[in-house]
Amino acid sequence: MKNYIIPSIVAFILAGCTSKTDQTTTTTTTTTTNQSVKTTVTPGECSTINNLLNGYESGFNSIKTDKVNNQFTNQWRTNTHMIGANCTVTLNKSGQASYQCQTPVKTQTQTIKSHQKLAKQLRQCLTKAGWFESQKETASSIYSTFVLDTKTPVITLATNQEGNGFYSRFEIAPPLGL
Repeated sequence: MKNYIIPSIVAFILAGCTSKTDQTTTTTTTTTTNQSVKTTVTPGECSTINNLLNGYESGFNSIKTDKVNNQFTNQWRTNTHMIGANCTVTLNKSGQASYQCQTPVKTQTQTIKSHQKLAKQLRQCLTKAGWFESQKETASSIYSTFVLDTKTPVITLATNQEGNGFYSRFEIAPPLGL
């Protein structure tokens, strides 16, 4: 990934959220240009992530559609898509469910923009509730991980270069250590 992206990502991470009755507005100052950019996230934009988090305890039963025919895992397609159109719920050996989506992205520029846009939305929806974000970037990947505590599921957004293509993956999985 390009080095000019790092200051932008750091600025987004350090941005605070201001809560209003019907919307949240975040002002981000970019260190390279000292320009402010206002972005508004409405409660409706947070409803999908909130519904997914609320569905975690029930094993995402409300979003499961048809079962995937797989002899090795219990897996279902879903009617809710955070990214792309191929999202599934998987039940692990311990009986815990995880929600995951994966989608190909055509270009590196599109990959970076898509990742940053979703990470920003997640940040604006989750940080006001006390979630902590960590982000790691390498030459071929960006990982954004959101953690609240040891009992709440972990949210991961990963964007990787695989061969000549790029893929983004979104996952809500059991808490770390379980």
